[in-house]
Amino acid sequence: IDIIAGNKLEHLFRSKQQMVESPHQLRGGGGGGGLSTLHFFTPISSEYPFQSGTFVVKRSSSRHCLELWRREIENIVGGTLGMDQAALRTIHEQIKAGFETKCRLIRMDNEDFLSFLKPKNFNKISKLSSYTTLIHLSNSKFAKWMDEEQQNTFLHAVLQLSEEEIQSGKYGKSIIKLT
Repeated sequence: IDIIAGNKLEHLFRSKQQMVESPHQLRGGGGGGGLSTLHFFTPISSEYPFQSGTFVVKRSSSRHCLELWRREIENIVGGTLGMDQAALRTIHEQIKAGFETKCRLIRMDNEDFLSFLKPKNFNKISKLSSYTTLIHLSNSKFAKWMDEEQQNTFLHAVLQLSEEEIQSGKYGKSIIKLT
């Protein structure tokens, strides 16, 4: 849907594991009295506190936060795109106001793990010889503003497609065709 891997994922998980294994996270995550946590990357927009499309869950301690998030999403009437972001922002506000004390949302730096392709950085990223672990490709308006052929060439490189796979036309198509 929105994410493709640019490199092996072991690096991402190995480097984030120590951070997720913090003393603030106790087994049970809400039901057993421990602090429930979810780790998110930095968003591309200041409208939201977190990037909800990519997050790290520790099964033993994330259950309470996930349940809060699910309930908030279900409470949004006439849902639109971004319901997950809006619901997450509501939970963040409840935590800041002190109404929610058993959930902690942690914002991680994107570092070399996640990049967001936007018109202003696409040319630079597409010319790199190595990529971040996760590359967030959105089928939003951003993709319409990037050259379709450049998107295809970039996807072919990231996905490491053979010439035969490229010629088949089945793989590595641009996200949104220019109209």
